[in-house]
Amino acid sequence: MTQTLNERRAIFIYDAARLAAIAAKAPVVPLPWTNRDEAFKDQFLKVIELQCGPDREESSEALHENWVQAYLDMGWEYGPVRDTIAKTHPDIVPYAELDQLERDKDDVFVDLCEIARQWIY
Repeated sequence: MTQTLNERRAIFIYDAARLAAIAAKAPVVPLPWTNRDEAFKDQFLKVIELQCGPDREESSEALHENWVQAYLDMGWEYGPVRDTIAKTHPDIVPYAELDQLERDKDDVFVDLCEIARQWIY
């Protein structure tokens, strides 16, 4: 199956962000792309399409708030640990309440989107 440009960009960004989280020893490391559910993949593809287009968001804070809303829309809520069954995640908080490592992860995401936008075509 041939992947679209947006899918190739999304997988690159997702996998690179996942590797960055592993390298930083982040408390929450996303599952491999192939293990993510379709609802997540659909919303992530929409984010990447926006982030690689002319109306991209450059603010990590705004992107985090959008991420929180997307997770709430998918039925997730705040919880002290990430739990895919209970749909809880510790980062479902306002950006100002994130620790520095989580803010750094958001900054890496913005930068990876820009790399994908410029170099994956």
